[in-house]
Amino acid sequence: MGAETRVLAEFVTSARFADLPPELVDRARVLVIDNLAVGVIGSVQPWSEAVAATMRELGGAEQASVINRDWRTDISRATLVNGVMLGAFEAEHVGHAAHPSASVFPAALAVAESCHADGQAFVLALLLGYAVVCRVGAAQTRATEDERGFHNPGVNGAFGAAAAAGKLLGLDVHRLTSALGVAGSHACGLIEFVFEGAMTKRLHPGRAAQLGLESALFARRGFDGPSTVLEGVHGYLQAYSPRPRPERLVADLGRTWLASDVTTKAYPCHSTHQAVVHALVEFTRTQPVDPRDIGNVHVVVEPRAAEARFQERAPRTLLGAQYSLPFACAMALLRDISDPYTYNESALADTGVLELASRIEVSAHAGTERVEVEVGGRRHVLPAADYPGAASRPLSFDDAVDKLQRYAGPVLGDARVDRIADLVGRLEQLDDVAPLAQAMGRR
Repeated sequence: MGAETRVLAEFVTSARFADLPPELVDRARVLVIDNLAVGVIGSVQPWSEAVAATMRELGGAEQASVINRDWRTDISRATLVNGVMLGAFEAEHVGHAAHPSASVFPAALAVAESCHADGQAFVLALLLGYAVVCRVGAAQTRATEDERGFHNPGVNGAFGAAAAAGKLLGLDVHRLTSALGVAGSHACGLIEFVFEGAMTKRLHPGRAAQLGLESALFARRGFDGPSTVLEGVHGYLQAYSPRPRPERLVADLGRTWLASDVTTKAYPCHSTHQAVVHALVEFTRTQPVDPRDIGNVHVVVEPRAAEARFQERAPRTLLGAQYSLPFACAMALLRDISDPYTYNESALADTGVLELASRIEVSAHAGTERVEVEVGGRRHVLPAADYPGAASRPLSFDDAVDKLQRYAGPVLGDARVDRIADLVGRLEQLDDVAPLAQAMGRR
C-alpha cells in the first residue's frame, strides 16, 4: 500500500495548462461538444424535469446556469440537474469503468461559470477530473459493477468531480487530498435499476458530480477526509472492488491521459451495443430493408453484452429499451436512429420493433462481434469492429458538431448551436467560460 491518493492530489494541484499535449486540448473540445449535445437532449426527458423542478422549488443563489432552462441556481443544485441531464438519455461518453461526461463536466462547468474561469483553467480542470475518475475506474475494475452490483459512475464519479472543482477553486495539496477523502464517503449507487428500467440510473452520475463538488467546497473550509481514502485497508478500492488494481491509480501519471480514449457514443443505447448497432445502420444505408423481408437475425457479441440485464425483449421504459440489445438491433433495422429523437416512448409500443426484437438471437463469443441477418432469403454477415466515437475511430471536432446539431438543434435552434460550436472551437482562448455556460440556458 502506498500513498496513491496524495500522489493524485499532488498531480492535480501542480498541473499546468502548458503541460497538456496539444492533441489532448483538441480532444477536450470534442468532449465538451459531446457533453453539451447529450445534455440538451437529456434536458427534455421527464426524469430530468422531475429533478429540475424539485431543485428549482428548493431555491438557491443564482450562481450557475441550467441546461435549457430560463433560471439559475447555486452551483451545487446546478451541478446535480445538469449531471442528471447529461446522463438522462444513454448518450454520454464513457471509459475505464467511469462516466466522466456526466460526473465531472457539470461540476467543472458550474464552478468555472461562477468564478469566471478562463478557457485554459476550465480545460485543465476538466481533463484532470477525467484523469482522476478514469484512474479510479481502472483501479476498481469492472468487477465493482459486474460482481458487487454498484453502478460505476455513482460510486467513482465524486472523485473526478472533486478533483476538477478543487483545481478550479485553487485548493492546495492538503485540501485537495481531503476533498478526495470526503468524496470517498459519497460513493453510492446500485445497478438494481436494470431490471425495471428505473430512473435511479439517471440520478447516479449527477448526484456524484454534486457530491464531489461539495467535497471540494467542504475541504476549502478546512473539513478533512482520510488521506488514504483510495488505497487504504478500509478504503474505497478494498470496500467496493473484489479484485482492485491500486497500481493503476498512478501508473504513468502525467504521461498517459485516459481522457484520450474514452468512447463517445454514436447511438443513444448502451455502450456495449454500439458496434453491432452501427453495423446494422450501415447495412440499411446501403441496402434498404423491407420489414416484411427480415428473417433470422443472430447477433454475436462479447460475453458482457450478452448478459441477462441487456436482453429484455419487451422493455417497459425508455431506459429498458436503451439497455436492451435485441431492442436496439430492431430499432437499427426499422428506424433511422441516427436521429436520436426516434428513440422515444412511441418505440415501446411499436409492434414491428417489438416483434423483431422478440426473435433476435444473441450469443456470446469473445473477440468476434458480428451480426448475421437474413433479408429476402439472403444471409448477410456484418462485421461489428468499430463505430464512430470508438477509441479506434475517435470523433473529429466537425463530427462532434454534427452530433450537437442532431441532438441539440431541435431544442435550441440552429443559431444557438452555431454560437455554442463557435465558443467551444476557441475554448482555450476564452477569457471567461461563463458565456458558454449561459448559452446552454434560456436566459
